[in-house]
Amino acid sequence: MSSDPFISFSGVSKSYDGVANVVEGLDLDVARGEFVSLLGPSGSGKTTTLMMLAGFESPTRGEIRLAGKRLDNKPPHQRDIGMVFQNYALFPHMTIAENVAFPLSVRKIARGEQKTRVKRALEMVELSQLAGRRPAQLSGGQQQRVALARALVFEPSVVLMDEPLGALDKRLRESMQYEIMRLHRELSLTIVYVTHDQNEALTMSDRVAVFSDGRIQQAATPTELYENAANAFVANFVGENNGLTGRVLVGDGEWAALQLRDGSTVYGRVGAGLATGDTAMLALRPERAHIAATPEAAQEAARQSMNIVQALVEELVYCGDHHRVHLKLGHGETVVVKVPNTERHDLPALGSQTAVTWRRDDCKVLPAAAATPHAAASTDGADYSAASASSPASPLIAGAN
Repeated sequence: MSSDPFISFSGVSKSYDGVANVVEGLDLDVARGEFVSLLGPSGSGKTTTLMMLAGFESPTRGEIRLAGKRLDNKPPHQRDIGMVFQNYALFPHMTIAENVAFPLSVRKIARGEQKTRVKRALEMVELSQLAGRRPAQLSGGQQQRVALARALVFEPSVVLMDEPLGALDKRLRESMQYEIMRLHRELSLTIVYVTHDQNEALTMSDRVAVFSDGRIQQAATPTELYENAANAFVANFVGENNGLTGRVLVGDGEWAALQLRDGSTVYGRVGAGLATGDTAMLALRPERAHIAATPEAAQEAARQSMNIVQALVEELVYCGDHHRVHLKLGHGETVVVKVPNTERHDLPALGSQTAVTWRRDDCKVLPAAAATPHAAASTDGADYSAASASSPASPLIAGAN
């Protein structure tokens, strides 16, 4: 994978009515051979971004370049880009081989060369034996593999995929994910992939660009997105998150103390743009939280300077490989804890009082202003009088794990 930009969006905006932008000031580079997913909710601008790259939409402002050359005046069929759609878009009256050969016919490739390329493309997706069938005779997963073969048959420099697995059931979707990953690896493909499925994006991508309101909120590796979200939107949209609201008491640039709405104080890594007195959200993944079901467990957590908050056990859900424990804190917010289903696990009783604990470096304090409807509830009117912003900073640093 080259480090030089192969695809480049520079200051790209798109408006359909001349007033509101569905994509705003987009700057994004994709390296040759890279798999980049555009992830976000409906209406966030990710599909419009893909359509501008494909040539089906034109930017209102900005430039899009492929291999250093502007794409503005090139129609879709001259951009050397393969496209895979969610609904397959296969021709029902054509055989599988004819469907795959169609991009070659449009490009006036010689018939002998067409046969060679179609055979090779169908072998890549393991459908050679079905070349004479029609789309209606294939399963959904097989039809999607035909669509993938058709996108690859003319050896494009880039393959674009718009929610290609959305119509498949869970088993087929997972199977196709690995199929696409295999082809990406073996053929060194450059792929730009649109999805609203966070697990799909995290599993398949080299990098993920998270969209909201027409802007990229963060573009990073899956690990960086999950472990070090840039703001509350990313923390809530990528993976499962416990978002606890509170007010920043003190911070030293690396760590912050956050007073929750019940008056308890917790500590975490500090995000950018936070100051003392700000309303903030503490982002905590369910698998990083633990239940201190006994007084001894709570005492041990305290000795390790872990965050400790009292809670009521509201719900216990068995999920096979783990249990989901729903805990209600004193101020009404809920924390979900994932407890692995190992031979030895100590679950609290439904309706009992317990404590939830977590390491200070397993959570991050982020500005609440970046939150969206996905994030935790508003803290308007919350009473923070139980703690003081003049609390000593020493426990904050000394207790950091």
